[in-house]
Amino acid sequence: MAWRTLHRICGMMLIALVFVAGIRSGMFFDGDVYGVGAGFGMLLLLMMAAKRHDGIQGWGIPGTGMISSGLVNLDKGLRVVLGCICGMILMYVLHGIGRPLSLEGTMKEIILWGSYASFTAVAWRISRTGDGLRLMQIGWHLLGAVLCGSALLAVYGLLELPYGIYHTADADISASGARLGGLLQYPNTFGAVMAAFLLERLFALPPVLRTRTGTLRAAAALLPYTAALLLTESRGAWLAAALACAAGFAKERRAFAPLLVAAAAPLASAALLYRQLADAKLAPAVLPGLLWLAGLWAGGILAGQLLCRWRQSGGPRRRYAAPGALGAAALLAAAAGAVILHQVQDRTLGGVATLSARRLLYSDAWQLARSSLWLGRGGETWRQSYLAMQSQPYVGAEVHSGYMDILLNTGVIGLLLVLVLVSFMVARLIAVSSRLMPAVLVLIVHAAVDFDWSFGLVWLLLLWLTVMGFATTPSGREVQNGPHTTQRRKRFKIGRKRLAVYKTKREYPPLQSLSLLRVTAIILLAGWVLLAAALGISEVKERWAASEPPGAQTALLQSSLKWNPANTEATLSLADWLPPSQRIPLLKRSLVYAPNHPELSWKLAEAYSLRGQSEEAAAWYLAAINRDRFNDVKQTRAVLKLASLADWHRTAGESVRSVEAARTGLNILKRYRSLAANLREMDSHRNDREFDLSILAVRQTTRLEKTLNGGGARKHAARQPEQADIPARR
Repeated sequence: MAWRTLHRICGMMLIALVFVAGIRSGMFFDGDVYGVGAGFGMLLLLMMAAKRHDGIQGWGIPGTGMISSGLVNLDKGLRVVLGCICGMILMYVLHGIGRPLSLEGTMKEIILWGSYASFTAVAWRISRTGDGLRLMQIGWHLLGAVLCGSALLAVYGLLELPYGIYHTADADISASGARLGGLLQYPNTFGAVMAAFLLERLFALPPVLRTRTGTLRAAAALLPYTAALLLTESRGAWLAAALACAAGFAKERRAFAPLLVAAAAPLASAALLYRQLADAKLAPAVLPGLLWLAGLWAGGILAGQLLCRWRQSGGPRRRYAAPGALGAAALLAAAAGAVILHQVQDRTLGGVATLSARRLLYSDAWQLARSSLWLGRGGETWRQSYLAMQSQPYVGAEVHSGYMDILLNTGVIGLLLVLVLVSFMVARLIAVSSRLMPAVLVLIVHAAVDFDWSFGLVWLLLLWLTVMGFATTPSGREVQNGPHTTQRRKRFKIGRKRLAVYKTKREYPPLQSLSLLRVTAIILLAGWVLLAAALGISEVKERWAASEPPGAQTALLQSSLKWNPANTEATLSLADWLPPSQRIPLLKRSLVYAPNHPELSWKLAEAYSLRGQSEEAAAWYLAAINRDRFNDVKQTRAVLKLASLADWHRTAGESVRSVEAARTGLNILKRYRSLAANLREMDSHRNDREFDLSILAVRQTTRLEKTLNGGGARKHAARQPEQADIPARR
C-alpha cells in the first residue's frame, strides 16, 4: 500500500512539474529550465531511494544500468531512448570540459537533456502499472485542456495572457492581423503542440466508434484543438499535421471512413469559428462570441453523432446509409477546407519572402556548422555566432530548425543520436500499433522547420507520448511488463532462478558492482540537481535585480555571479554600475566563458575608451564589430569614439597614439562603407535590421584624415571622452 501511495504521489508531482513547464512559456527561458529541471532530478532521486516490495533491496529505473539485466526484465525500448539522451548529455559534458562558445549555454543543455532523461525514467516507472498509466493519460488530457483553454479564453478576453496573441499588420506574417500563441507565446510552436493534442484525440476515436459508446465525449475535444491550431495561422504546423494524419491513416486504412464521418462536422464547425474570430482579429464581442462558440461546438458534435448513426443505420436503406454518410462527411470536410483557404489565400500563395528568409538562414547555419562538423561548438552556438557570420542583416536569434540547431551544437554525432532517438520512437510506436504515432510524428516533423526544440515542453510532450505508447497495447490496455506482472514468462522465471542463486551467494561479485553503480548513479544525479539549483538561483537573483534600486542591484548581481560565474547577462548588467577600472576585469573574466560574445566585447571596448586607452579600445572595437557586423549604431559609435580619442591624444601631445586611433577609425569607416555598398548592390536582400551607412559616421572622414595627416591642433581643451555622441544599443 505504501508503495502504491508513493507511486501515485510521484505521478502527480511529475504531472505538476510538466504543468509548470507549460505555464512558464513552455520551458523556453533559462530560469524555468533550471527550476523545472531541478524538480525532475529531485523526483527521480526520491524514486531511486524507495524500496520495492518484491524482495529486491532497492530497485533501479529501467535502462539506467543500475540493476543487473538478469534480475529484472528491462525494456529494450526504454534503454534505447535513455541511451540516446545520455549520449547527448555526454556530448555537452565534453564540450563543457573543453572550450565551448558559451559555457552557460552548454550547461543549460546539460540541464535540459538531464530533465528529459529524468522525466522519461520516472514516467516509465509510473506507466508500468495500470493506475499509473491512467494517471499519465489523465494528466495528458488536463495539460491539453489548460494549454488550449487558456488560449481560447484569452481570445474572448476572459483571461489576461501577456504575449498570448501576436498582432501584426504584415500580410505575409498574418492574413487576419493576429495569431494565437497561447502560453507558449510563439504561434508556430503552439500550433504544432495543438496539432499533437488534436491528432491524439482524433485517432482515439476508432476504438470508441467500434464499440459505439462514448462517441460524444471522445469527439468533444476536436473543435477547440482544431480552432486553436487554425488560429495560430502556422502553415508549417498545418502541413506537419496533414502529413502526420496521412501517416496515421496509412497505418490504419480501415479507420479512414469512420473517422471522416465522425470528425467532419466538428472540424467544419472549427473552420467556421476560425473564420469568425479571424475576421474579428481575435477580439470578438464577448457575449455574442461565446454564444457563437457554444452553438458551433454543440452543433458540430451533434451533427457528427447524426452522421455516425446514419452510417450505422439499418432497415431497407442500409446499403445506401454508409456511402451517403461518407459523402456528406466528405462535403463538410471540403467546405471546411475551402473556408480556411479562402481566409489565408493571400498568405498561402505569397510565402516567398518567408521561404527565402529560411533558405538564407539555413545557408548561413550550414556554413557555420562546417567549421566544426563532427562535434559542434556546444550550447547556443547559433545565438553566439550568427551576428558575426550572417550574410545579410536579418533578425534570427533562433536557427528555426531543431535538427540544424542540434548539428551546430553537437555536430554530426549528436545529430545522429537525435535521429536514432526520434526514428526509434516512431518505429516502435508503429510496431506496437499505437494510436499515438501521428501525434509523435507531428512534433518530430515540425521541428525540422522551426525552433520547437528550444521549448523544453515540446520534448517532454514527445517523451510523454512515447512512454504512454510503449506502455499500452493496440487495444489500450496496459502492457504486461510492469514490476507485478509476468510478461515473457520464460525470461521472468530465469530471472527468479538467478535471484535465488544471488540470495544464497551474498558475496557474488555482480551484487558488489551493482552497489557501486547505484552509488555512482546517485552521486552523478545529485551533482546534476545541485548544478541546476545553482544556475536557477543565479537566474532568480539576476531577475530580482532589475526591480531593485542601484545599490541593491549591484549586490544581487554580484551574488548571481557567485552562483554562476558564466552568467553573461548578469555580467553585462553589473558592468553598467561599475567604474571602468572594475568593469574591465569583470568583463574579461566573463569572456573566458563566452569568448565570442558580441556584447561583452563591446562593453570592454567602451570601458577602455572611457579610460582613454585608445590602443586597447581600438582592438576591442574591431573585435566587437567583427562579432556584430550589421549593427550601424555600433559602427557609427566606434568611429565617433576613436575620432574623439584621436583628438584627445593630439591635444595632449601624444601624436603617435592620436595617429593610431585615427587610422583604426578610418579603417572601421572604410569597412563600414564597403559593407553598406555591397548590401545595396545585391539584387534582392533582407534588411530586417535596417542597416545602412549613417551620415554621422561619414562626417567623421575629414576629421580623421586631418588627424592622420598631422593637421593643426583643434581649438578645444583636452578632455577624457566620457560619452559617445549617440546612445549605444545593447
